[in-house]
Amino acid sequence: MPAVLNNNVISQAYEMREVGMYVSDIAKELSAQTGQKITQISLWRLFNNEKELSHTKELADYDYPSRDDIETIFSKLLQKEKNIACVYRNINIRRNLMIHILEIYYNKEFTYDEVRIKLNDRYNEEGFFQHFEYLVNNNFIEKTSETKFKFCDRVKKWKTFGQF
Repeated sequence: MPAVLNNNVISQAYEMREVGMYVSDIAKELSAQTGQKITQISLWRLFNNEKELSHTKELADYDYPSRDDIETIFSKLLQKEKNIACVYRNINIRRNLMIHILEIYYNKEFTYDEVRIKLNDRYNEEGFFQHFEYLVNNNFIEKTSETKFKFCDRVKKWKTFGQF
């Protein structure tokens, strides 16, 4: 039965990894030191979990959409001229859907499923997902928890005041 890694063993594993030791060698050495079986898979899980936690990055100011980007996607005036805002992954991003999402959810948290169920009446599942993914990948909306999203402050200010 594999050992449960305590804090001392975890810190030793990280130190060994930092000096460039292979995971197989770390597992052998820690098993010899502790007298318990330390598996490579437990070490990989430890290292991968640490990588995921350290990759939560803060967005820089320039990562958020500009006023022009926001207006390109959410402008009702531009919608009257042309409903297609852009092409994203071979899907036409339609302003009417984006405007509808913004008007309903701009000032509250929401889940993808909430939005999909409420607004996915005319789009196939893949097309709707591409619209939502466009908003996430271009930082119009941001993740607040595992399943919840909200519009970024810039979009909210633009919607409320027409400016940043």
